[in-house]
Amino acid sequence: MPVTTTIGRKSQYIDCRAEIGVGVSAGIAQRGTIGLALKYDVLVLGMSGTRRHVFKPVCEISMGLRERGIELSVMILSTGEGVPEDFPGTFAVKDTFMHLTPKELEQMKPAKVLIAHFGNVKRHVLYKARMLLRNIDRPCIIVCQTPIDFEDFAELGVRTLYVRPIEENVGTKGYVSGIITDVARGVTCSKSKIDETAREVWISMPPSHLEPSLPLEAGRTVRYVPTRTKGVIEDVQNDEQGWWAKLEGTDLWYHTSKLEYA
Repeated sequence: MPVTTTIGRKSQYIDCRAEIGVGVSAGIAQRGTIGLALKYDVLVLGMSGTRRHVFKPVCEISMGLRERGIELSVMILSTGEGVPEDFPGTFAVKDTFMHLTPKELEQMKPAKVLIAHFGNVKRHVLYKARMLLRNIDRPCIIVCQTPIDFEDFAELGVRTLYVRPIEENVGTKGYVSGIITDVARGVTCSKSKIDETAREVWISMPPSHLEPSLPLEAGRTVRYVPTRTKGVIEDVQNDEQGWWAKLEGTDLWYHTSKLEYA
């Protein structure tokens, strides 16, 4: 049954979930369900609910974005609490691995931007994001607690907005378009983090426009501002997103808007 979720100049309508949650982690969220908006460009993904994987940030971020005029749906994955099957050193029953069902993949297709809420283990975040983006060709905003950067994803073969692996190392269809860190599970999400997420949604919405960048010369020493990675420019190229520089000794291309001369 459709219900009005906001009262004001513009109302949004969301189809209720088929059943309420029965676990300790949420009130209405149940694994394998989706709160489907009448129309939406953004889909927020939450991991399956357990004592560790609570939904509080997902609900708060969703309501905060709706208050800011962004219409979205919310999906709780059927198997989201584990790690992907290719996670190093993992031995488990196949059904316990994080994976996406055919139904979930179909439900993701209408969205133009995904927002995926992960946890506080850096390697888990990286491999979960790679598994997700191997299966869906969409920009994805990562929300997590652990400090992480576009560089970390690119080193694992995940395309990102500002750092990307060399072509032969690319292992995803979609790409990481934004990162929101310091968002803990079970803790109230601050207004500043919701504002930050909203800004990333507008940046990520196709067609996305990166910050202006200028061509840099090969042979110059530069620094990637977010992580202070330093190197000598080996090659430069440009495309519809601007100028990119490849640093010597790496297999990564950096968008020059994030570089400075060292």
